[in-house]
Amino acid sequence: MSDLVTVRQCLPDSVRCWRYAVARERSAVGAFADAMDADLATAGVDESVRRSLATVLDELLANVIMHAQAASGPVHVRLRCGQGELIARLRYSAAAFDPTAIAVAHLPQTIASASIGGVGIAMVRAMTREFAYQYRRGENHLRVRLAS
Repeated sequence: MSDLVTVRQCLPDSVRCWRYAVARERSAVGAFADAMDADLATAGVDESVRRSLATVLDELLANVIMHAQAASGPVHVRLRCGQGELIARLRYSAAAFDPTAIAVAHLPQTIASASIGGVGIAMVRAMTREFAYQYRRGENHLRVRLAS
């Protein structure tokens, strides 16, 4: 099991930032989620917002771990909370892949008609105010924004 690296930093005007380095293994995602939840709870972020962000980041991190091509190093996660919003940025080295370009999934009408997979990105879109992507200098950059 790998170590989770966390850096906490306070900025002026009640804006708080955290940085994490999450190893590319599923067990590291749980440790990250626990640390993130504790940090955001201490900062006074509402539990429903923390749950939404945890769900979104779990999906995005799982996609990186399971699907990123030519991946190396950890996934760097940066959180910024303040001014009524929570912004998460993910950065990782891998072949370019833009999840925001994936066609909108048609959600099943019933559980019986549902199949496994294919709705995670639709869920991320539905749970965030912003879902953006860039590829710069060999790294994928994802940004999500939620109301806090």
